[in-house]
Amino acid sequence: MNDKDYVLPLPETKDRRNLVFLVAKTIALIADRLLATPRAEFDEELLRVRRQPDSVFFYVGLHRSLWETSGTIVHLHKAHLPLPFVGMGDNLIHGRFFQGLAKRVGLFLIRRPSSRGDMLESARRLRGDVLAYLARGLDVLLFPEGTRTNVAKRHTYGDFFPAAFDALLDYERNKERICSANPGLTPREMYIVPLNVDYSQVREAQELVDHGAGRPTTLHVFDSLSMIRHIGDTYLSFGKPMRVADLLDLDRKRLAAESRRQCLELVKILPVNVACLAMLRLDATVPFSQAVLEEAVREVVKTLAPRADRFRGFSPTDEPGAILRRARQRQLGFERFDPESEPLYRLYADYVRHYLPAPALGS
Repeated sequence: MNDKDYVLPLPETKDRRNLVFLVAKTIALIADRLLATPRAEFDEELLRVRRQPDSVFFYVGLHRSLWETSGTIVHLHKAHLPLPFVGMGDNLIHGRFFQGLAKRVGLFLIRRPSSRGDMLESARRLRGDVLAYLARGLDVLLFPEGTRTNVAKRHTYGDFFPAAFDALLDYERNKERICSANPGLTPREMYIVPLNVDYSQVREAQELVDHGAGRPTTLHVFDSLSMIRHIGDTYLSFGKPMRVADLLDLDRKRLAAESRRQCLELVKILPVNVACLAMLRLDATVPFSQAVLEEAVREVVKTLAPRADRFRGFSPTDEPGAILRRARQRQLGFERFDPESEPLYRLYADYVRHYLPAPALGS
């Protein structure tokens, strides 16, 4: 390859200095303060590394809800960190007008493929977009599963698509040539930052377990206002940065898999997860009662005790009744076993399934 092959296109969106972004940021900050109860945890190394002038971050996370797209960057702003440019499927923002607004607030659109040929082209464009941003020192945020439906459909988080990770490896292996081919660029240190968002209530939960009934929830620019009113307690976790230069022995698939593993280690266990695991443990031949459910909660907490450092909103010594009260939400109550709610019980249980021995979850 010659240097011309490393000439990077300009990012489609690279400047947020506009009225649309100012209005969106103001609304998001006010809504975050008045309508939600998010809690953010940052690895100390992250804050130190990102303040180095030559560092650039590629944030990657597990995908549960559209709220992550806006809610995550609000808390990066509060931590005085640069705001990343966020990749989002073009099927989630309809129409040129709304897509234009989205780009002005810092989104770049990822083409949703409809055929194998489209898939290859979408991967090529995503790789190019990620490289174009990161090489210019602009952080990027992406959810490499590509869909929110994996846990609902497959009962496990999906694999991370490797295209964007290929861009990181290419940059680290060829940064001098990339900088030489693009005047004004200087070499930078690339870091992958795993992140995760845990919800006491996933806004799209019913849609997810209905497996595509009706049109999926989409995101118009200010839709986070309606989302944020329904998510309850939310926990954002930003993990330790992974320096890409230290990971060049990995290929793109293994790098994607390692990033996914780091994200899984950030998952928190909330009262709703415990309550739903307990509901699934109930013996159908035994009449339901609060005493029976509380005993199941006690057993779930005991099983999860080795992961008590992941507990949020409760502790291992809390009474089961208190955990159940904290688990109640708009969509789920735990006063009885509702067969129609079983897919929701399973969804919230599956969010923490990877912390359980396989036999502990039951069928």
